Amino acid sequence: MDDQLPPNVSMRWLICPMVLRGMLLFIALPVANLTFRVFAIEEYSHGYRFKNIVKQLMYSFSTATIIILEQHRVALHQTRLVETVNPYNPIFQNTYESLLNAFQGMGHSASEAKGLALVEISRSVAQQANFLSSLDGFYYVIGVALVASVIVAWQNRID
Repeated sequence: MDDQLPPNVSMRWLICPMVLRGMLLFIALPVANLTFRVFAIEEYSHGYRFKNIVKQLMYSFSTATIIILEQHRVALHQTRLVETVNPYNPIFQNTYESLLNAFQGMGHSASEAKGLALVEISRSVAQQANFLSSLDGFYYVIGVALVASVIVAWQNRID
């Protein structure tokens, strides 16, 4: 976030985000108090260490899961999109001809224009596959959040 702010940013632009970040303590402290209430005071440090270990494991697991999901979905979407890129598809033919004419209009030779048109279509397919896989990742996160919210709603008490 630091590289998004200009070096001469005024203090009034920073006050609201800093206050909001500070208000997170009002949420975190009661939750931490409830989390460690079941431990005796001498076991608190062990419980806190255990919580940090579990937190780091969950960060690693969630990152690996999303990476694997995204790679799988990119391959799937790219395969499906490439199936439509063939000379028998009228949409492909129109797109290819438009790109071919545009590149020839820019002064490229016919053979260069053909290569550039195919590269542009290939880039577009890869871009669409990446977008669709990211969209699938968001749907996956929504599904996990819905399942977690049902579990939280079902669980009435922490004790």
